[in-house]
Amino acid sequence: MNLSYNTREVMDFLRLARVLVVLIGGLGLVSAAEPDGEIEALVERLDDERFAIRDKADHTLREIGRAALPALKKASESDSPEKRVRARNLVRKIQREIVRREFERMGKLADADLEVEHAMWAVSLFLDPELDKGDVVGALDEIAVAVRKKMGAGKTPGNIPPAEAMKALVFVLKEEFLLSGDTVTYQHPDNSSVHRVLRRKKGLPILLSEIAVAVARRLQMPVVGLGIPGRYMIKYDGRRAPAGEPAGDIIINPFEQWREMTLRDLVFSVPGFDADEHLQESPVRLKILRIMRNMESHAQVTGRRDLQGEIRVCYTLLAGPGAPRFR
Repeated sequence: MNLSYNTREVMDFLRLARVLVVLIGGLGLVSAAEPDGEIEALVERLDDERFAIRDKADHTLREIGRAALPALKKASESDSPEKRVRARNLVRKIQREIVRREFERMGKLADADLEVEHAMWAVSLFLDPELDKGDVVGALDEIAVAVRKKMGAGKTPGNIPPAEAMKALVFVLKEEFLLSGDTVTYQHPDNSSVHRVLRRKKGLPILLSEIAVAVARRLQMPVVGLGIPGRYMIKYDGRRAPAGEPAGDIIINPFEQWREMTLRDLVFSVPGFDADEHLQESPVRLKILRIMRNMESHAQVTGRRDLQGEIRVCYTLLAGPGAPRFR
């Protein structure tokens, strides 16, 4: 058996292997393993005198995807107008494709497998495409640590009255981390990004509420989000209170200074309020879609048509055939 190969055959095989890796990486199946030197060479060709060379380099870099972003960002400041424009366009296209793939992945999940916290990070990518999920997780972890400290040594939500646990949660969110409703620039896309809400200390009712839910989950507190018409609030689910403790719900309105609401308050302040319907936890997918609708609406108000269009595309990917149409 003759196992010898000439040099040309070996080189052709290696080139084919690299092309396959690039194509697979472009589909998001694995990370593209293109050497930095080859990416740099492709970037250099973005302003080649020959259109075919420029266009092929552009196409290949887009297929490489995430791995090409550092070199493309550097090229975005190039003195060459052609290279600068192509690099900036490629950065936007690659970032957009990464975000779309994330929503496409979530869209294929069953509702039981969707996580609001993960989705809030994904929605934040519309404004900050390279936001590390760890930054959001770390910020929420920090708040949870502060709530645990506020409860006191040896105390947990499982061994103290629900009212005491909620008092600690609300105090930390309101007084220590200064989270509040944005009544001045309400119609701004920033208010629908968990990253920017945590940074700015202001946000929409649903973002403030779901931040509280995410923190409570870390402490094993039975706090859920409520899709009350025209509003969004949270409640401590009294049915899951510790044994021997009061089983009543505790309803909090984060947007209005984190004040506690009674059923009477809700009946008189919320048109069409139905306790049997509106005091039930909102379905996860509908929560996420509501956050996306808010950001899309505010992108329209602020004249950000590109952002508005991209959210609509991802909304469709997430909604699936059984969810309400975009409105």
